Amino acid sequence: MPILNIQNLHKEYGRITAVNQLNLTIEAGSVFGLLGPNGSGKTTTLGMILGVTNPTSGAYSWFGETGSHEHRKRIGSILEKPNFYPTFSAYKNLQLACLIKEVQESRIDEVLEQVGLFERRHDPFRTYSLGMKQRLAIGSALLANPDILILDEPTNGLDPKGISEIRQLIIEIAQSGKTIILASHLLDEVQKVCSEFAILNFGNLIHTGKVDDGFGDQVLIEVSADDNLTLEAKILGYPLYEKHRWLKDKIEIHCKSNATATDLNQYLVTNGIYVNHLTVIKKNLEQQFMEILSQNA
Repeated sequence: MPILNIQNLHKEYGRITAVNQLNLTIEAGSVFGLLGPNGSGKTTTLGMILGVTNPTSGAYSWFGETGSHEHRKRIGSILEKPNFYPTFSAYKNLQLACLIKEVQESRIDEVLEQVGLFERRHDPFRTYSLGMKQRLAIGSALLANPDILILDEPTNGLDPKGISEIRQLIIEIAQSGKTIILASHLLDEVQKVCSEFAILNFGNLIHTGKVDDGFGDQVLIEVSADDNLTLEAKILGYPLYEKHRWLKDKIEIHCKSNATATDLNQYLVTNGIYVNHLTVIKKNLEQQFMEILSQNA
């Protein structure tokens, strides 16, 4: 069931189009990644669907209804860097958050356990590492036990250990049944954490799909024969075939990940095709991402 539906959402700042006629649907229970370079419109999009930024035009709906204050109570979010009183402990900072969110203080210990800060709950916020500060921010967003958690660049500025801890925390939160929408410019982050993703570039939506389908390791095989038209007809029946395209006098075949050159060649020989060129190309995730961006520049 769609938990968020975005229809032609558009935002302009003077002559600058930050988000251009965005259409997007996010299903309940998914971990959805908004991926794109800095300045691609990710934060602006999150600001609009949270009611922080007014769209120039377009609409969005949460839970099948127009966004309202009541709906936003079901959403926890972090759009900016953690902002807590530096001399207050984690516990005292969360007490203040409970007052603002009208949440029972009994949630504090449970949340601190969940984000791994229970043992440090009475230490001043200023003594925390960047990773701990980010975990406390996530804890604050979880106080009202929201259905949805929205995170904008959650690992930005963290060291490798902090990045790993935040990613693991996001996975654990998702496994508890919450829907997570995560914006990042890091391909690796989206690939490791998200189930579905969309790519924004210069405010435009240029690609959507499932992470496993869109950014799984691809096997590409370049092949040619004396009669490439007959070759093209035959490869359509190859059991591991996914799609293909012409590259001048060669054909580039996108195959399933378990395909091999030997297997393809045997299939073609069995069907009376003898190739004069056959090369395997493995595209890594970074190459695929950059290729999508360049095709839509």
